[in-house]
Amino acid sequence: MDMSSVRKTISLPPSVAARLDREARRRRTSVSALVAELVQREPERLPYTALIEDDEDLSERVEAILERLSG
Repeated sequence: MDMSSVRKTISLPPSVAARLDREARRRRTSVSALVAELVQREPERLPYTALIEDDEDLSERVEAILERLSG
């Protein structure tokens, strides 16, 4: 993990916390390192946020709109 880290406190459902603990033990790493790896692997979910100025929350709804139109 990068030495210039920021500490965050999050609340998780017990089942999710248990899964993270088990996976971290299986990989012989910390929960923090595992979470960082998983988040970095996931692509940005809202690439359009704040790019569209005429509708305040349209840029935040783009993903849902595109998913609805494609499905």
